[in-house]
Amino acid sequence: MAKWLAAEAYTDDEHHHHHDLNRHDDRIRAWCVTSPEPISINSFNLFMELLQSYHGPNLLRVKGIVKLAEQPDRPVVIHGVQHVFHPPVELEAWPHGASPDTRLVFITRDIERQEIEGLLKAFTNKISLDAAAFQHDDTLATGPKGGLFD
Repeated sequence: MAKWLAAEAYTDDEHHHHHDLNRHDDRIRAWCVTSPEPISINSFNLFMELLQSYHGPNLLRVKGIVKLAEQPDRPVVIHGVQHVFHPPVELEAWPHGASPDTRLVFITRDIERQEIEGLLKAFTNKISLDAAAFQHDDTLATGPKGGLFD
């Protein structure tokens, strides 16, 4: 398993005082986002394009292993800095002993973890529509009868 995916990469055995190793200063943070849900190639490409478009200069580093919906047994490894990403590398199988989950490590400046987690969830979570939620929605109302098709 790659060192950056191992838990040991995020521990501090040399120092006896406790501090957040993933916090560099008030603006720079590092964290890992995981998702057991596979993501389609197109959705992952759009996720990455949105990240680069909105946060490119503040994506100091992104690397990880991705579970693709089209081939969940063959993960893809990604690595990039700001707007520059290496071509993805497709693995033959998940590393021995590794859970088959998407794991993305981010080092960012001025980006909150929740922003990236929320964006990833938007592409990986199933959205269920509740018909009851639309019964009283008059967003498309155009006139006195109250509905676009009345």
